[in-house]
Amino acid sequence: MARSKQYYDKYDKPPLKMQYQAGIKAFNSNKQWLKKLRNGKTIIVTANPYPPETMQSKEWQRGYNTAYTQQLKRL
Repeated sequence: MARSKQYYDKYDKPPLKMQYQAGIKAFNSNKQWLKKLRNGKTIIVTANPYPPETMQSKEWQRGYNTAYTQQLKRL
């Protein structure tokens, strides 16, 4: 059964600033998951807590990517 338009509308409403800040906080948190690959390398795995293809999800990802870019500039 498909979800109604009202279901998705509630995820497109502000305050999206909170999701943006949550993405930044998630990157800077030390609670990220580390996964070791077979070739010996380690990658960071962090899951987006919002439903995919919603504005909340996109804002969280934007905040996470912003924090990542800022970290690269510091190096």
